[in-house]
Amino acid sequence: MSLLDYFEIPSRRESYEYELWEKAECYRFYVRERRRNCTFKQIMNLWLRAPYCSTCAISDPFLCERLPDILGRNWKMHVLWNLGETALKLIRQAHRRDSNYALICKKCGHALRPWRNDEVWIMKYHLEEHYGIPIEKSGQKAISKKVRKQIIALYDEACFGCGAKDKLHIDHILPQSKGGASAFRNLQPLCQKCGNLKGDDLPEEVDVYSDIYFGPYPSDGYEGLFW
Repeated sequence: MSLLDYFEIPSRRESYEYELWEKAECYRFYVRERRRNCTFKQIMNLWLRAPYCSTCAISDPFLCERLPDILGRNWKMHVLWNLGETALKLIRQAHRRDSNYALICKKCGHALRPWRNDEVWIMKYHLEEHYGIPIEKSGQKAISKKVRKQIIALYDEACFGCGAKDKLHIDHILPQSKGGASAFRNLQPLCQKCGNLKGDDLPEEVDVYSDIYFGPYPSDGYEGLFW
């Protein structure tokens, strides 16, 4: 009996459909975090931070030369230094609610409890690069009707600046006149008033860090990538 008898290999269509679903999940999550952290004059770099165990850290070229980020009786201070007050509050609340709570290694699923001296490394990766979403589209200026419809739907068919529902157009956050491409991260729906207010100004770049993988995981029935 070969290994093929044990594993069901997805068809090309199934792989393609999963890739589309994965990207759609990323798009929704990106827009949600942009709503929380940015104005219509800002462009966002979204970073995901996740816990890694010692075995996975040793095998990763970005982490193998580093000491653990969180460890032992000083774990609260280490979390505060590396992740911030919000993440520390999230972890402490989860720990108080559930004595069996653990951080979960994002790569192998191993349970990690730094309060019991488990070593934890923090892996940081860029959302779009990690999931293969083009950050730039070289030479592409115009957007299709399909992309326009998709962007407006992701923003709940409302102007990202003021929430107006009528006379929306797709704005390039980094203007095309300044080299802005028609990639997903550079597109947003604006009404005419907000578009005129924004003009051709260069956007401020904002780095946003998501620490969802340090909080409680959803139930086994949850089927999304982010929560």
